[in-house]
Amino acid sequence: MKIALPSVKTSGSRLMRSSMYLLGIFLFCFSYWLHRSFGKPDIEQITYHMNFGVELMNTVDPAVTHRFFRWCVLAPLVFFALLCYMERRGRGVVARRSQRCRAILSRMNKWFPLLVVFSATMFWMCDVSAFKYLTSDFGPDYFAANYVPPRSVPLVAQKPKNLILIYVESLEQGYAERKVFGHDLLAPLTDLHGASFSSYEQVPGTGWTIAAVVATQCGVPLERVTLFDPNTQGQVINNFMKNAVCLPDLLAEQGYRNVFMGGASTSFAGKDKFLNQHHYHEVYGREEWIKSGVPESAMNGWGLYDGDLFSRAKTKLRELSASKQKFNLTLLTVDTHEPEGHLSASCAQRGFAGFAGVITCTAAEVADFVRYAKDNGYLEDTNIVILGDHLSRKNPLTEQLEALPDRTIFNSFISAEAPAPNRKQLLHFDLMPTILEFTGFSLADGRMGLGYSGFNAHPLQPPKDRFTDMDKSLMNHSDQYMALWSDAESDN
Repeated sequence: MKIALPSVKTSGSRLMRSSMYLLGIFLFCFSYWLHRSFGKPDIEQITYHMNFGVELMNTVDPAVTHRFFRWCVLAPLVFFALLCYMERRGRGVVARRSQRCRAILSRMNKWFPLLVVFSATMFWMCDVSAFKYLTSDFGPDYFAANYVPPRSVPLVAQKPKNLILIYVESLEQGYAERKVFGHDLLAPLTDLHGASFSSYEQVPGTGWTIAAVVATQCGVPLERVTLFDPNTQGQVINNFMKNAVCLPDLLAEQGYRNVFMGGASTSFAGKDKFLNQHHYHEVYGREEWIKSGVPESAMNGWGLYDGDLFSRAKTKLRELSASKQKFNLTLLTVDTHEPEGHLSASCAQRGFAGFAGVITCTAAEVADFVRYAKDNGYLEDTNIVILGDHLSRKNPLTEQLEALPDRTIFNSFISAEAPAPNRKQLLHFDLMPTILEFTGFSLADGRMGLGYSGFNAHPLQPPKDRFTDMDKSLMNHSDQYMALWSDAESDN
C-alpha cells in the first residue's frame, strides 16, 4: 500500500501563504496599536527606537509592552486562525462548485495573500509617511546650508546665573484654553507670569522626548541613525552625537556643574548615552531612585511620580546652591505621558481626577517648585526655564486639542529680570542660544546650531519661511549632520 506524502512544493507554498497572511495582519495591527497608544506614528521615531531593542522593552512603561503584546502578537494570531478557519470552510464550498468556478476561486486564493500583504504594506508606508523618509536622500541639504557650529560662535559671559531647566512631558499651551476645557488647566503655571513665546512650534525630528532634549540643547534634530553599518551601529549610538557641541558642554566649559534628574529610566531611548556624552556630571533616573530606597510600588509604570521628583529636586537645589559653584539642574517629568497619564496618590488626595487632573496636578507641582526657589531666595542668582518637551500625542484630551486652530508647546522663562522676547515664534533649535542668553551669556548674532536667540536685539532673525522649509527638507540626508555621530573629531 502506498502512502501519499505532501510534496515539498505544496508545503512550501502553504508556508509562504501563511507568512504573507501573518505579515499583512501584523502590519495592520501594528498601525492600530500605534494610533491607539501614541496617535499618528512618526517613522523617524519608530526607526530611532528600533536601535535599542530589548533594552527599550526593559525600560518602557509595562503597560505599553502589554498593549503591544495584545495587539501585535495575540491579535494577529487570532485573526490568522480565523482566516485559516474561513479558508478551510471555503474549500468545502469550492469542492461543490463547477470546474470553471473552482478554477477562478483557485486563482483568487493564489493571489489573495499577495494582495493582503501588498495592501498592508502600502497602508503602513502611507500612514507613517515612509515614502518621504525613503526619498530624503535626494533632497536639498537644509542642515549643511543653515547649521552654525557652536565652536564658531564666541560666547561672552555677561552676568551668568545658575540654570534650572524643566522639561514637562507633552505639555501644550492649548491646555490653558478656557473655551475648550472650561477652565485653565495650566493655571498654576500661568499664574507665575513668566516671559513666554506665543508660538513655540514643533518641526520634524523633535516630536518625542529624547529628540526634544537633543534639539533644545544641541540645536539640531534627531535624525535617523539606523542606516549606519549594523556592525558599527552600537558603537555609533554609544557615542551619542559625540561631535555635537551642546548646551551642557558649553556650560561645563564655563565652570557649571550639570545635573539631570528624571522620573523614568535614564537608559530609555539612549538618554543616558546622550547625558553622559555631553558633560552631565550627575544623572538620576528610575534605577538610581530604586537604589536610594524608593520602592517600585511607590512608582508609576515609567518611574518616579512628578511630586516625588520635585521633592528630591528641592534637596538637590539646596546642595548645589550651597556649593557656590555655578550649576545647571535639568528635570524631566513623566506623569503626563500618553496614553492615559499617571495620577499619583498625592494628586488624588487633593481632589484631582482623570487626565485633566493629571495635567493640572503636574502644573501645580512645577509651580510649587518654582515658588520654593523664589521664597528661599534662589532666584537672585538662578533663572528657570519651563518647557513642554513636544506636542502631546494620543490621550483623552487629544480631540479637544486638535480642534484648536494652532497647537503650540508650553514655555515659560522665569527670572528676577526676565527679558522681553524679540518675536512670537520659537522652534526647538532656538532654545540653545535662547537659554544661553537668558542665563547671562551673549552671542554676537544670536545664532547657534539651527537656532536664533529669542531674546535681545539681534540683526539676524529667522526667515519667514523657515518652518515651511524645515518641514520639507530638514530631515534630508546631510553628510555634515552625519559627521556629528562619526568617530572622527570635528569642529562642531
